[in-house]
Amino acid sequence: MRLLVSADIHLGSPIRSVALRNPDLGERLKQASRDTFVNIVDMTISEQIDALVLAGDIFDNGYPDLKSRAFLIAQLARASDAGVPTVLIRGNHDALLDHKAHGDLGPNIHLLHKGAPTVEIGDTAFHGLSFDAAHVTKSFLPEYPQPVPDKRNVGLMHTSLDGAPGHDPYAPCSERDLMAHGFDLWCLGHIHAPFERLDGPVLAIMPGIPQPRHFGESKGGTVTLVSLGDGSPEFDRRAIGRLGFSECSLDLSACSDQQEVLRNLRDTFLAVQVPGRDIAVRLQVTSDRHGADLVTELATEVLDSIDGVFLDKVKCAPLPSKLGAETDDLVRLMRDELAEEGFRQAALQELEELRLAMPSEIMDELDDDSLDALLEEAIAEVSLTMHAGASK
Repeated sequence: MRLLVSADIHLGSPIRSVALRNPDLGERLKQASRDTFVNIVDMTISEQIDALVLAGDIFDNGYPDLKSRAFLIAQLARASDAGVPTVLIRGNHDALLDHKAHGDLGPNIHLLHKGAPTVEIGDTAFHGLSFDAAHVTKSFLPEYPQPVPDKRNVGLMHTSLDGAPGHDPYAPCSERDLMAHGFDLWCLGHIHAPFERLDGPVLAIMPGIPQPRHFGESKGGTVTLVSLGDGSPEFDRRAIGRLGFSECSLDLSACSDQQEVLRNLRDTFLAVQVPGRDIAVRLQVTSDRHGADLVTELATEVLDSIDGVFLDKVKCAPLPSKLGAETDDLVRLMRDELAEEGFRQAALQELEELRLAMPSEIMDELDDDSLDALLEEAIAEVSLTMHAGASK
């Protein structure tokens, strides 16, 4: 049996902060998540996949979004019509979403949960439990069914496993206990960077987010194909994201005039251009004479004639020779503080209070997964501001 495994689609994810900086990029990113999922279904058909597996967070939240629902069902119906069944679970983001609020999902679409944790497709038994609350702090593993005898057994789980940098504990589970449960394959979701674990005949995979949403998710953009045969499962990670992210450093200190700046910008953008794929660029510019506002406008003019490359933002720093050592020491102390567990818990609580004060339609802009990206951006802003002050 051949499976295509994905997770963390996050349909309907808000991208307002990007859209405010660059409306064109915001629209491309919004469409990229849908286009990527279309690519996933196309791949299941062209590769003659036996089952599509979605390990949670298909939607970004638990609020009804009829447009995203209709899109998902239409795509899964394409797979079903081609003879490809789908097996899915809910994750922490879409824990409260009632998938069947408007009727059954349709033939060959199997949502696994506590009331129906197992479905058999051919000679393979799929087992999964869905989130029914946004925050689950205990392991789901003790509640999973035992392997079905004389069948291949595949588990779907949305989990932070033993913990990962940038991810808070959701349904935490010991990796050793997971691999010893008796299943042949575990299809996991929640962590947006892909990885695989092979322990003898048992494989666990985290396919990663198929379409990254911001620069903090630059390691995503993949799905995983798995073949279940007589021996150990075999896997093949595939790139599938329609929009990538590139952070570029550009030294403009030697540019004597603005035409040189234009040429350097053009060379930088052409170097990251990928045929058939959109790229969002964040520029870190070193210069004492060309400010962020001017570079942004010049970059915008250059990009008018370059297809598929979009500017997210420009940050300018003075020449390294003028940076203050005291400023660098302070930044190091700030990073040490961020690594403290007490600081992280306090920051998460502050984030939750801010989220509750926001209108419901934008509260997910500050989900827990965004904390590390926000902290990194804050440190970068403080560093640039203080370095600029040191250079005066």
